[in-house]
Amino acid sequence: MNTLKNKTRILVCEDDADLNKTISEVLLSEGFDTMPAFDGEQCLNIAVAENPDLIVLDLILPKIEGLEVCRRLNSDSKTKTIPVIILTGKNELSTKLSSFVAGAKRFLTKPLDAKELVSEINRTLRQREISIHEDTKIDPRD
Repeated sequence: MNTLKNKTRILVCEDDADLNKTISEVLLSEGFDTMPAFDGEQCLNIAVAENPDLIVLDLILPKIEGLEVCRRLNSDSKTKTIPVIILTGKNELSTKLSSFVAGAKRFLTKPLDAKELVSEINRTLRQREISIHEDTKIDPRD
């Protein structure tokens, strides 16, 4: 969690402006700070510059499609620890598997269920926090 702002910052990358706004409003009502992105290139630029705590990412995006965005995020040392939740209208098993291979932590389908999204965000953030603490433990063998 970002200690400077004391609020979890979530980058919402969705090219549909109305849906991006709806997702952001849901997250704001739950106490999260949000940043909008409307295409894959913008998402990558904001992720590098702002280091959000989590990214909600659509798969079908202008400029750079979502799976490629996810791959790039996970291969960049500056962004690879940012968890990604895919939110898409595609529900095929191959799309889910491709998303996880690209590095996504969760896969949710549209239409959006606000409670499910918030629950999955909280779950993902808790797992990230546990992972960070596990990585910072000192091994007594060192």
